[in-house]
Parts: sequence; C-alpha cells; structure tokens
Amino acid sequence: MTTPLSVDQWQLFLQIADCGSLTGAAAARDVAQSAISRQLGAIERSCGGKLFERTARGVRLNEIGQRLYPLVKAWIQAGQLLTADATGVLREPTGLVRMGIIDSLADALCGPIYEELERTFPKVRLQLVSGMSGRVSACLERGELDIALFSENTRGRSGRGDGIARMPHVLIGAPGDALTSAETIPFDRLHGIPLVVPCLPYAFHNVLEHWASRRGIQLNIKLECDSLDLQKKLVASGGLYAIVGMSAVRTAVARYELQAARIVQPSLDRHIVLRLSSHTAPTQACQAVDALVRRHVAQVFPELSQWISEPPAP
Repeated sequence: MTTPLSVDQWQLFLQIADCGSLTGAAAARDVAQSAISRQLGAIERSCGGKLFERTARGVRLNEIGQRLYPLVKAWIQAGQLLTADATGVLREPTGLVRMGIIDSLADALCGPIYEELERTFPKVRLQLVSGMSGRVSACLERGELDIALFSENTRGRSGRGDGIARMPHVLIGAPGDALTSAETIPFDRLHGIPLVVPCLPYAFHNVLEHWASRRGIQLNIKLECDSLDLQKKLVASGGLYAIVGMSAVRTAVARYELQAARIVQPSLDRHIVLRLSSHTAPTQACQAVDALVRRHVAQVFPELSQWISEPPAP
C-alpha cells in the first residue's frame, strides 16, 4: 500500500518545480542534493510515475507534473490560510465578500456600509450585486453570493430565523392619480388595473395570485420588467401601476414624482432577511459584513419603512 504524501513532500514538489533544479531546492532547504533526490524519488513512487523531466540545466515538470502543480499550490495555500486563521495570525478580517442586495434598499444602505467597512476592516473587499429579490435569492442559492439582503414572503417563509425587519408594500401611480391619492388602498381595488411586475420567476407573484383568488379579483399584468428604476419611470409617465416595497419609492414620493398608497385588507408586508450562503462556512470577513449590515439595517430601516402622509406642498 502506498504511503500518503505529507504536506512537506508536496511543498518540496512545488519547491523543486519553482527552482528548476535539485541543486536549487537543496540550497533553499540547506540539505545535501542527494537527500532531495531521494525525497523526489519517494514522491514520484507514491504518485505512480515521473513528475519531472531531467534536462542539462536541471529538471522541469512533465505533462503530469504540470497538471498537478496548480492543484497542489492551491491546496497548500488554502491550508496555510486555514492554519493562520485558526491560530489567530489573521487578527482582522480580510478577503472578498460577495454580497447581494435588493434594489429597493441599495441606495440607502450600500454607501454607509462601504464607508464603515473601509474604516473598520480595510482588508475586506466588497463585491455588490443588486437586483430584484428573486434574482438575489437565486444567486445566493446557487452559491454565487456569500451573503444576501432581500425580501421574502410572509407566506411560505423558510423559517431560518433570519428575518430582520418588515417592509410594507404599496401601490404606486403617477402624480395626480386618483387610485393612489389616499393613504391606503384595499387589495380588492387592484382588480383589473394595468400592472407592471418583475419577470418570472417573481418571488411575490404567488402571494398576489393567492390573495386575488381568495378575494375573487383578477390581476391585469400588462408588462414584465426586471428594472426597478424603469418600473418607476413607466408608472410616473401614467397608465401603469406597480406594487413595490415602501423603501423603493420613499424619495420619489417625497418629491411628488410618484404617488403611493399602502395596500391593506390584507396588507402585503414582506420580511427583509439577511442570509449567509449555505454552500461554504462563512469566513471572518463574511461574518464582519453580516454584523455590519445588521447594524445599519437596524439604524435606517425605521425611516425607510415609515409611511409618508404629509400633504403635497402648495
């Protein structure tokens, strides 16, 4: 039975390849060349074949060795990072964190999150992906994100205990629109009105269809659009309505660029969830971002979800 190669033997394999000669590797390790030659022989026997070609100047990797080299190097580097992390050598979080965030929260949160991250953990690099909740949650499930902030239906929640806030949903219309002129609008009033909604798969679609069926009304989806900004522009130009989280339109409503009425009977509040990827264990950097995002959501969310009831300026 072949004895498994040790970490030191794999490190020697890399060292010989990098030096290009047994002499160079021996000098780097301060041992005799004959000792390096014997160890290389043991490595190649364990692998079942030659890994190097002998040349006039020294050695070079053969085809098998070339295929092994990047795999061994990545494995050694991963082991070194793990060891450093476990022994506390990494005193501060470092590395890339891929974060997803829904469009309706991105404007209010991304700037402050980046600024604090830069101040407190400058070695953490953030990669931001924004979009509708369906896209963000799907990217997280596929392992393309490390952490994601998105909305989730009250019905059929995952039960993971990661809900951190609730967001009221509103019907938005153009300025001066009669249907959205009141502070609230009953769900039944959505019957037959022309709606623009995100493209399927649309995480909120099942909730809308459920309540439409229960209330005996018909939804009239005229247009599908995955851009929140474009949805708002289409609604502002008149003729269409959209159902969005209050955070997505607070600024536009305050500027009287859009009108919004909170949907009631039933209300369409959704949970805002912050979830880590289940594909890998969270790194120190990811845990730092998670704590930072939770803190910022707690600070700014009451204002983001607050109802605007002030009358338009004369």
